[in-house]
Amino acid sequence: MYRLTSRMVQSLERDLRKYHDLFQGGRCSGWELEELVVRAIKGDTSANHQARWRESGHDDKADIIVTANGDEHLVQVKSGQWVRKNNPVLHLSGHRLGRFEKNADAITDYLNNPVASMLAIPCKKVNDERGRTFTYEVSYISKEYLVGLRADAWVKLAKQWKQTNEHGVEFSITGSMSWQIWWKIPREHVDVAHRLSI
Repeated sequence: MYRLTSRMVQSLERDLRKYHDLFQGGRCSGWELEELVVRAIKGDTSANHQARWRESGHDDKADIIVTANGDEHLVQVKSGQWVRKNNPVLHLSGHRLGRFEKNADAITDYLNNPVASMLAIPCKKVNDERGRTFTYEVSYISKEYLVGLRADAWVKLAKQWKQTNEHGVEFSITGSMSWQIWWKIPREHVDVAHRLSI
């Protein structure tokens, strides 16, 4: 799994501060985070990692391709947010699966074979007596927690198909959104490596 160096995280934090100096309304969105992560990777010249961003490509294999020490790493960057006060889970959105034409076997096979590691950077906004602050968490999610689905285990609830794997990760597919996949990942499976207070 590809991980950002300390210098990359420092660079990302600086850029997020600049972002919030300009925009006070809300969190940095997913595609903006992708660009800032690429800037951070390229900015750590001591690591000498190369990063290619699939800008607006909606590539289902990787948002960023990183070459480090001769190895190629596929990385998906997600923003997401924490939901539920008791037993919190990280709620993330993924790709649209409409191309599989509602074929449960094909969808399940696709989801059970992720190729990219996941870098999630959820944000929490707080308004208090000090004003508005944002906390970003640089987090890593191993692919091993995002597999183990069965084609015959999908349950239809309203306009969604749902299934929970053996790791307690809930998968939801929303038909009205071109069959987009959503994950709810328990906190114990999310490696929060850095908290950035902006």
